Amino acid sequence: MNFIHKNVQLFLILGVFTMIGCNANSGSNKTDSAPSYDGQALLKIEANVIHLKDGRTITLQEDSIKKVYYLTRHAEKDTANKVDPILTDAGFKRATLISDIMRGTRVDAIYSTLTMRSLYTVDSLADIKAMTVLPYDNKSLKAALDSIKTSADYNRIFMVGHSNTIPAITNSLAERDVFVKIFDESEYDNFIIVVSKKSGKSDVYKLKY
Repeated sequence: MNFIHKNVQLFLILGVFTMIGCNANSGSNKTDSAPSYDGQALLKIEANVIHLKDGRTITLQEDSIKKVYYLTRHAEKDTANKVDPILTDAGFKRATLISDIMRGTRVDAIYSTLTMRSLYTVDSLADIKAMTVLPYDNKSLKAALDSIKTSADYNRIFMVGHSNTIPAITNSLAERDVFVKIFDESEYDNFIIVVSKKSGKSDVYKLKY
């Protein structure tokens, strides 16, 4: 994964500088004024309502939404296998938690890299939604994201990736520099929701689960 790590780090860095330039020349990428929910624990999502464990809710206004992206890193991996590790017991529990969180809301497409740890992370979700997981390749990440963003068929997308790709994917989908570094290798609990609006703006919720 070293060559992927380097390529995605470059993608992330270039994306940051690109978005800084865009933001300097246009106000269209500024987010709406809203309370910050960064770091809050996610309980479940039902229809267009995000329920937090502290009892608060975030309601997504259907009329204003263009697309919603649910992004997470693969669950805990078994580091004993260096080639293509599967999940640990904790990882399988986290994969089940994802399906529980997403059970009550719409999902049009589920995307994963072709690694065992990523595929197992969305296996339970794909099962309860009776959906086929769609593959994407980190080596052609920009093309994959362009296709997802312009798809007329998929407007509620769940995407699983890696510690060194989900920050870059978030920046690309939000069209601004939400993250300036990759996730720590020990972080498995980030759950990012990017709400792309018809107005051209976007809201990003950096939650935990």
